[in-house]
Amino acid sequence: MKGLPEDILAGLEPLSPLVGEAASLDTRRPRALLPVELAARLMDGEASGDKARAFTQGLGNVVRALAEDFPENIFWDLDFLSCRMWNAGGPEEVLGFARRVVTLCRGFGNKSELRFRYAHDFLYGYDWARWVVRQPEKRATIGPFDLAFFDYLEGRLQTLVELIAENDDKYGKLQGQEFRNPFGFCREPREEAHLHQVLAQADFIPVKAWRFDGDCRWDLPFTDLRTEAARRLGLAREATS
Repeated sequence: MKGLPEDILAGLEPLSPLVGEAASLDTRRPRALLPVELAARLMDGEASGDKARAFTQGLGNVVRALAEDFPENIFWDLDFLSCRMWNAGGPEEVLGFARRVVTLCRGFGNKSELRFRYAHDFLYGYDWARWVVRQPEKRATIGPFDLAFFDYLEGRLQTLVELIAENDDKYGKLQGQEFRNPFGFCREPREEAHLHQVLAQADFIPVKAWRFDGDCRWDLPFTDLRTEAARRLGLAREATS
């Protein structure tokens, strides 16, 4: 891509096939930006030096982890996540940010005990909004890709692993290759795509991950709004253990 050095292009162009059709929840564009497009926009004249190389490596690690651990992920808006990674600091901070995201993918994805099917709740802020609304006076200034929230998610991961070991009613052991769905609505790919497209049209997505600023909001009942939208669409189901 114009403006990117050859070594940066060589690190980013092979990532494009990993994101598949790269669907977006931005109603104004036909697909999500590819990793090479994100880098070109974010670097904007700074595509050389150690930070650029660290960002290329980190973004590659994140995209590969998402593709490997959430191979059925539908929506790939990585604009805000990539922006937060680029602005994390120097090369070490950029790589550290990427490592944290990769760790979360490995912990929650399809090769883990949790086996969640999509990264949508992480990328689009549903997990974050639920967390903030519990203690807004302490958490409202913490963003969905801030390290403090990553700390919470890592702790939550450990808690869920312990619940699974105890065969908890909500977070029990899975049978075979099924995916975990503790929600009260169907999350098969066709239904998942339709539901979140409807929510995007209604502006009920907590984090507009397709924007570099994210336009993050937690002060609406996003979980309830999603559940209600699923009910209206005929996607309601009884929660499984």
